[in-house]
Amino acid sequence: YEMIGIIWTIGIITGALGITVAHELGHKNSKIEKFLSQALLHTVCYGHFFIEHNKGHHINVSTPLDSATSRFNESFYRFYPRTVIGSYKSAWHLEKKRLQKENRGVMSIHNKMLWYLFWPIAIAAGLGSIGFMISGQFSWLPVGYFFIQSVIAFSLLEVVNYLEHYGLVRQESKPGRYERVTPLHSWNSNELFTNAFLFHLQRHSDHHANAYRRYQSLRHFDESPQLPTGYAGMILLAVIPPLWFKVMNPKVLAYYNGTPPYVRENNKTLKPVNA
Repeated sequence: YEMIGIIWTIGIITGALGITVAHELGHKNSKIEKFLSQALLHTVCYGHFFIEHNKGHHINVSTPLDSATSRFNESFYRFYPRTVIGSYKSAWHLEKKRLQKENRGVMSIHNKMLWYLFWPIAIAAGLGSIGFMISGQFSWLPVGYFFIQSVIAFSLLEVVNYLEHYGLVRQESKPGRYERVTPLHSWNSNELFTNAFLFHLQRHSDHHANAYRRYQSLRHFDESPQLPTGYAGMILLAVIPPLWFKVMNPKVLAYYNGTPPYVRENNKTLKPVNA
């Protein structure tokens, strides 16, 4: 029980605080802040988030192109594998595109995705080596701790992704082109207590409209769709789909004046139910 408690505690800390800070730093222009963002993400085996979130999610949010945007009536358990796998693939695609533009090979030291694979393995090996120095034999226990807390941490990130844009869509102005991102395309929460702990992450509407704005300057918009409570309560709802749908589906429908939000993908209209 002690081991279970420790590993969940560490995973929640590295997820709720570590990734939140990494997210904030990753949006800044300073090289040191970007470096620290990636260093934090290495501790949870999610370095590719640095690429995908900034160059993928923020551009494609609330469209079918974004694997980190949950669809109307999509449970968290259907969303989770789609976003974890889709985000990783998207990061590879974006990094490959960058390297090709710079006339550099994909399998080279310039590929950030390869470094994002290397550093978690190096950290795990270092932890195992420390165990060897202490006990006289290589220990898989700290290695297992490291990878399990990483899964807990990035799962916490993805459940937050799930609730931040659930059911919201940007209208397609023409095939493959969508309306500009505004504060209307993210769920907002202005709860004082959880905002204080999460560096105002819950003022997500302003963050997406102004990605480079520092957390302490983020504003609340009354016209944005509003969550009924802070992220702590919403996460508990999200992991219990019947409760989530009971609370959130009526709010999505009310926001769209009673009409379920439809999206288009591959020139086909997708129904929101089981999309």
